[in-house]
Amino acid sequence: MKKYLYGTLPLFVLCLSSCSQVETAIGIDFFHGTFEEALQLADEEEKLVFVDVYTSWCGPCKVMSQTVFPDEEVGEYFNARFVSYKLDAEDMDIDGPRISNTYDVRAYPTLLFLNPDGTEIGRGVSGYDIEGLLGLAEDVLNQQSKNPERLAELSAQYEGGDREKDLVQEYLHVASLVSGANYGAEASYELSQKMQPVFDEYIETHLDDVTTLINGKDFQLIRGYAARRPKSHPAVALVVENFDSFAEVVPEFALCYFVIETNYSTVIDLAQAGDSSYKDHIALLDTELAHAHSVIAAEDPSNAILKDQLMPRAKTQYLIGTNDWDGYLAEVDAKLEKAADDAEKARIKGRAASWLMNSGDEKFVQIGDEYATTAYKADKTQPVNVLNYSSVLIKSGQLDAALEIYEEMLSTLDPSHPSYNFKNALESSIARVKAMMDESSENESDTQSNIDT
Repeated sequence: MKKYLYGTLPLFVLCLSSCSQVETAIGIDFFHGTFEEALQLADEEEKLVFVDVYTSWCGPCKVMSQTVFPDEEVGEYFNARFVSYKLDAEDMDIDGPRISNTYDVRAYPTLLFLNPDGTEIGRGVSGYDIEGLLGLAEDVLNQQSKNPERLAELSAQYEGGDREKDLVQEYLHVASLVSGANYGAEASYELSQKMQPVFDEYIETHLDDVTTLINGKDFQLIRGYAARRPKSHPAVALVVENFDSFAEVVPEFALCYFVIETNYSTVIDLAQAGDSSYKDHIALLDTELAHAHSVIAAEDPSNAILKDQLMPRAKTQYLIGTNDWDGYLAEVDAKLEKAADDAEKARIKGRAASWLMNSGDEKFVQIGDEYATTAYKADKTQPVNVLNYSSVLIKSGQLDAALEIYEEMLSTLDPSHPSYNFKNALESSIARVKAMMDESSENESDTQSNIDT
């Protein structure tokens, strides 16, 4: 049974005055990084995500932070099963308003339980004591553990030809809840590949009567299965064309964010393909998408999907997509001129190096190599600098030196830091260099044998 703080505050008041040992308890190990990085870490560690959505003025939030989250039993339970994250719903710097609005958070604290892909599997609203929080988490996990069994039942019915709307809707929903935490990362990926055609068929089947799809449940499915799809996708077009109707049944921010994010994806896809019509879709942000754009801008003005941030990125991607390396280099030079110091210049060169090194044009490859060298010497802690500079060393035959900096970088990676996402890339690079060294050694042995004979 859930136990709310409002009924147990006297206990906590006593505890606050006398239990200094709570302050030193291990407790929940909250991840320090961005929300997206927390999701990524959960995916890598095959865990779920626990999010404490709070505000600085929320009394029950403070009580939980001081007396519940630091508890050793709570810490042991949560740290083994979740990547935990604290989200100040009012902090613009960490996208608090955007994220809390996306999950339709209306009260504090709200305790979210998510899959690594960000889909919600459960929540608690209001404060909990230690027993109540553990019970809430156990309830969520128990329900989650039943999902694979229910998924198998629904799959059998679907494969048997049942296309009744409620059944397919539940099938898609349960499939979206199944995560690597209890299904296996590889199996989860295969499931997502299997379910995409099911979703596409589901949408197509009911387009003759779109009113059957304009509801909260189907919008959640669309958000999950059509995220970052272009406007040409039937599910995205359905939402855009029936925006006002959806606005009556789903949270406004979530609806606006979906529409603007899909437009962003369309713009970037077109730009990367070298299609100049990407500009037409940017223009929509001032016309038919103006209201949705204004809603996002009011809550999160620096978001990358908004017009001011989107235009320069799209232009850069278009230059790359059309192999206009002179134009791209001119863009880089303009940024370098505006750079505040050498450190910022090195960061700009580090980002540009990867594109230039893979341009296929020797002139720009050489510039990319120079940028990679400069960036690495300025900051050896950035994995992308290590990867780029090592490529320069490998091309010049300095395999030992490349291997050394790969291994040094790998040994210093911190699982709680965003750079940990480069772990697999570094390990693959190390294996590749070692294979090259082995091949070189074998060739030298063969050459020596031929000389001896």
